[in-house]
Amino acid sequence: MRRAIAIGVVLGVWSGTTQPAAQPQSPMAEMIAGYADWAAGRRATADVDVVDLDAARRELGRLDPSVIPVDKSWTPDQAREMRRRVLTSFALELAAIGSRRHAASAARLAEWACAYVRSHAPLNDFDRAWQLAALSVLEGGIDSRALADHVAHAQPVFHDEPRLTLARGIAEEQFNAPSEAIVRTEAAASLSRAREALTRAEGESFRASERAVARFQEAAREDSIAAEASLRAGHVQLLLSRYDAALATWTGAEQKTKDPAVLFLLHLFRGLAYEGRARLDDARESYKSALAISPRAHSATLRLAALAFRYGHDDDPATLADALLKDDDPRRDPWWSYYAADWRFWYPRIGAVRAMLKAP
Repeated sequence: MRRAIAIGVVLGVWSGTTQPAAQPQSPMAEMIAGYADWAAGRRATADVDVVDLDAARRELGRLDPSVIPVDKSWTPDQAREMRRRVLTSFALELAAIGSRRHAASAARLAEWACAYVRSHAPLNDFDRAWQLAALSVLEGGIDSRALADHVAHAQPVFHDEPRLTLARGIAEEQFNAPSEAIVRTEAAASLSRAREALTRAEGESFRASERAVARFQEAAREDSIAAEASLRAGHVQLLLSRYDAALATWTGAEQKTKDPAVLFLLHLFRGLAYEGRARLDDARESYKSALAISPRAHSATLRLAALAFRYGHDDDPATLADALLKDDDPRRDPWWSYYAADWRFWYPRIGAVRAMLKAP
């Protein structure tokens, strides 16, 4: 995996001097030194080239922090804090690169760095920003076990963070994520299928859904996440064919958020619930409301076309399908990233982390 991180936001002009670092002894040391220079605005790009995330984790564990360049005017405590920030941020950047195709290895790398973050006292703004970015990586991997393990030890430390409360439900919901939502290596996919076949045969799928609903309902008590928690609770109920319960769960959710992705999905899922109750006119209007937020989104467009094809209406299914094929951009459809949850916040969150790598 290779990535050249280019500056997309002005980080400021470096005006200080740099303490000479020890001569890098490995490609990893060179990469992390380059990353530190890039984050501080001393160079335009930082090249990251990692094939094996587990090997990278071991190399980082052996790394001498003195190779990480810092301003020589800083006190020893400031230098130590900056090197901690750079080290944990760099690990998170590596984990993000492989989170979708190598979720388990990415999670292990993030957890290695998380130990440094959790052990820091007192907790500061960087630690909180890092945890939110880590949550994006772990949820983006759609590995319910890894996410549950992370939340179990992160929430007691950051007990007042609503997104971690929401993540408890997301971990249970991800257990039943459809196979097309999970992108992994073939070996990991084979192991995952075998494990899921066993646990689902034992009824764990149903129990995970019940736990997800309960945890989302608990999370809905927090104002800042109430709309998304209700959205997700209702979605799990929808998958259980509890259509009336889902519709009741979504009552008033629009008034609690301005997030277009959440609003789109509320209309989309309502349409599916209305179809389940054979309320076809209501379903059609819900899909149209979703498309008013994100025109030509795949999920709502195809549901609207299917309704027109099966039951007939003023909508022409062929016209809808043709328009979608001519302008096929999956980025406009929040459904495609639904199970990846907070991954959609990765770039603003890692941006906040990077901004704190300029001064302790």
